[in-house]
Amino acid sequence: MGCEGCARITLLVFNIIFFIIGSVCLGVGIWVVVDGTVFLEVLGKIPEDTSVVGSLIQDAAYILIGGGAAIFLIAFFGCCGAWKKNKCLLIVYAVIIGVLLLLQIGAFVTAYFFYDQIVDVLNDSLANALNKSYNSEFQEKSAGQFDYTGGNILSKGLDAIQIEFECCGVLNYTDYPNDAFPPTCCPANYSGKIKDLADQLWKGDVTTYTTTAPNCHGNITYIETVPGCLDAIKDYILDKSIIFIGIAAGTIAVQVVLVILAACYAKSVDDDKDYA
Repeated sequence: MGCEGCARITLLVFNIIFFIIGSVCLGVGIWVVVDGTVFLEVLGKIPEDTSVVGSLIQDAAYILIGGGAAIFLIAFFGCCGAWKKNKCLLIVYAVIIGVLLLLQIGAFVTAYFFYDQIVDVLNDSLANALNKSYNSEFQEKSAGQFDYTGGNILSKGLDAIQIEFECCGVLNYTDYPNDAFPPTCCPANYSGKIKDLADQLWKGDVTTYTTTAPNCHGNITYIETVPGCLDAIKDYILDKSIIFIGIAAGTIAVQVVLVILAACYAKSVDDDKDYA
């Protein structure tokens, strides 16, 4: 098997994988749009307040549909071009991947130079969503111990993040209406891994929340030192930056290889026809 055969098989393998991924994303997106309630029942996470959360889920579904359809179509060009040895499809495939590669590089450059503006928009959007939609309920049983009733998906997700990252709100505790921050802003009293507690809370398996600081809830002086969750998550990403950079570099490298393989294989197909 020569270089031409290796290029063909590589293109087929990668694009079959992308074809499956695109099909799954497309199918899940359509499922949520058609009947999101059934989808949420399968996940065991029915939102109590659908005004904002339902909108977020709907938006995510449309993104899945758009992304899935794009991946599906691109993979179709790659698979058919390699399988049928069709120069036109291979060139279209190489051009599309090349354009996507340039768009990703452009996005990285834009994010770098407009980082502060992007963070400001993200801060405002998340803080506004929290202010309008947070609805988890806590009933104090004793000092530092609360009965917990998880709210909508956004609320449970934020509670889980606050526990795991030991943070409060988006920027800080003032993101909550009237500074009435929940007990999950206070450090958890848990014998196991905090991540396990956050997962249980997200799944709705936790009905009681206990903090190691009984004087924390409602104590502005105490909570002022707790960072916002956006900063905590940014610190986590920076701490794991090598991993994220590696993933981004690997993704770009794969796309570069696919463009080169598609272009070279298209040329070899053309050359074969010339000699035929």
